[in-house]
Amino acid sequence: MMNLRFEFGHVLVLCLVLSLPLGESIWGAEPDTHIDRLASAYLAARTDSERRAVCLEAIDAGVIARGRSVAVVDAVFGTTYAKKLPAGAELETGVVDFHHSPPSPSNKIAASHVGWYLAFRFDSAGKLQNYYLSNVHK
Repeated sequence: MMNLRFEFGHVLVLCLVLSLPLGESIWGAEPDTHIDRLASAYLAARTDSERRAVCLEAIDAGVIARGRSVAVVDAVFGTTYAKKLPAGAELETGVVDFHHSPPSPSNKIAASHVGWYLAFRFDSAGKLQNYYLSNVHK
């Protein structure tokens, strides 16, 4: 009887140890399952409020998060920041405007920015270092 209990305990511990890497890979992959759906929702969004809602959902789902690849931002929002990684220890800034502003009437006049936007900074490895959602423009 003592031997059976001992063996059962070892089997249980072995099962738990073997399940940890599998569980981590499943949890780590979870945000990636949302990318295609979020990209489709962003393309279908007609208003800046709908586009902001997609962004909030991406943040809530962990798709947009510190340490995630800037390529995820590109995949969801249709940008190309992963092609423009900074050199060395520099951080590059990216912005996704949810309100499509009309172009400036002249090269001498800056176009106005209104509405909500996602701003983020990423490093030379293409990892997001910080991000924020705002409607405040300077």
